[in-house]
Amino acid sequence: MNKTQGFDIQLSNFLNILRSGAFEESKPIGIMSDFKWKRLVNLANYHHLIRFFANGLERYYYNENLNFPADQIEVVKKLLADQPPTGFAGLYDFGKIHLHSKKYNERLKNIVSEEYANSEKSYETMQVMAIMMVNVENILTGKSFLRGILDLGRYLRLEGNKVDFVKLENWLARTSMSRMADLQGNLLIVGFGFSKEELPFLGKIIPQAERELKRAVNYDKLNDTQSWNFHEGKGGFIVSSPNTALKSIRHAWSYLRYAPREAMATIYRGIIKGLTEIEE
Repeated sequence: MNKTQGFDIQLSNFLNILRSGAFEESKPIGIMSDFKWKRLVNLANYHHLIRFFANGLERYYYNENLNFPADQIEVVKKLLADQPPTGFAGLYDFGKIHLHSKKYNERLKNIVSEEYANSEKSYETMQVMAIMMVNVENILTGKSFLRGILDLGRYLRLEGNKVDFVKLENWLARTSMSRMADLQGNLLIVGFGFSKEELPFLGKIIPQAERELKRAVNYDKLNDTQSWNFHEGKGGFIVSSPNTALKSIRHAWSYLRYAPREAMATIYRGIIKGLTEIEE
């Protein structure tokens, strides 16, 4: 079996099944143990990708390597009832996008106001920007963002010919989000087989993109990086859970190369939010 890029069989199968479900592209998959298939179902559920995962499994129904456990078929059916549809409606609102950095959030709000007032507004460009900014928020705060990456790719393939990429690149530059856009584009390349030509906004190829994708897929979902877990200890002193707080800081800090000011603003906001909750 030809595994996707340099990924192990679990991650390769996961990405190829999602690729099949989202883009109707079939790539080789490999035989796995029941335990590993169960783990992929859990990953798909955590990342809000069960519908794409189920669609992909259906397309591989006659594939000799799809030794999917019967009990997990029932699990997937039950999970489908609780997952949102695969459409874009309600998930990405251009009018509500924001950044944590005061400087760049003001610029972003100006962009939103200017575009809404523009008689020749580009709805498709607004939608791509909204998806990207929601992904930025989720990436820096440690939330799952694979659905957002997949939605970015899906939207570009559906409406990419209508997007004003000159305008989009200008917006990204004004908000200092070009590198974060590069990261998202690189994840589409290494994870879902996109070409550079499909991503006109892409500035640079990121050598560590495979590592970033592995981290996104396998991120420890039991640790919520948004929970800074500050509390009032003995004597009225403010204390926090060292593991939780440090992991939150390290997570945002690890994306410093892509968005220095926004990463620092995210860390600062998390600390302030934690302290404010104590006062309440």
